[in-house]
Amino acid sequence: MIEKWQNEKLRMTIRVRGFRLSPIREQDIAELAEAIAEEYFPASRVEPSEIIKAKGISISFGLYGDYFDGLLEHRNGRFHIFANLHRLESIDSPRARFTLGHELGHYFIDEHRNALAMGLAPSHPSICEYESGLPVEREADHFASSLLMPSKRFRKLAEKTPLGLEGILTIADEFRTSVTSTAIKYARLDIVPCAVIKWSKEGYAWKWLSTETFRARYRKTIESADRLPSESPTARLLTAGNANPGNLLSSGTTASVWFPFIKEQSSQNAILIEQAISLGRFGVLTFLYPEAGNY
Repeated sequence: MIEKWQNEKLRMTIRVRGFRLSPIREQDIAELAEAIAEEYFPASRVEPSEIIKAKGISISFGLYGDYFDGLLEHRNGRFHIFANLHRLESIDSPRARFTLGHELGHYFIDEHRNALAMGLAPSHPSICEYESGLPVEREADHFASSLLMPSKRFRKLAEKTPLGLEGILTIADEFRTSVTSTAIKYARLDIVPCAVIKWSKEGYAWKWLSTETFRARYRKTIESADRLPSESPTARLLTAGNANPGNLLSSGTTASVWFPFIKEQSSQNAILIEQAISLGRFGVLTFLYPEAGNY
């Protein structure tokens, strides 16, 4: 099965920019995942590997190149997960935990599981942490996020942490999740009005806006690394490449720098805090929020 997908990397990494789940679908998946979190780990960190074991799903960690993070296969009446250590790095890394949560999404979401079990859809390689724009992958990502970071627990912890990436890193450490998935959850829950922008070695990858940022009409951001100020934290980390994963830089900026349709003289030209963190070979993550705490 693994070999079948080794030439599919390009097809599976096509991003459908702007795709979002419907609010009802989002809520249904979140409620399902959080109910499972409460059932198995009501008072402690969620361990997806233990849920996998409890459901009788087998798992194998192997070295499968750069083609996928995880893959859920149904064969002879049983489910099996392949987890790729080339991209996950270790069996208990934050990315590995998210990937296992993602594959559990394919298992627990009825439509996904039934399609596999009935042979209506083939097993497919998953690229996790919002790197894929395929609807089924976004649903599984949303499940993983809700499973590992239940909203009530997340909000409670966020109240005790600093704003921005410093707080996000503290939350990520508590949940054993990646900075990327934690930052997106932070934006989803509108902890502070913000924009999360992901850059890969090829350039702009995607962005995630909090509801308040979108409503305030801060929407279209820079989508070319060439337009970044050379001394901005994001540009500096992109120039450094894979060096120093986890390196975090911060500085002040303005909305007109990041949102091209905002003029310097506009009342919308708010002072922003730009924070950027190196994700190593997975690129750079930018986090923007208003210095005043609101627009």
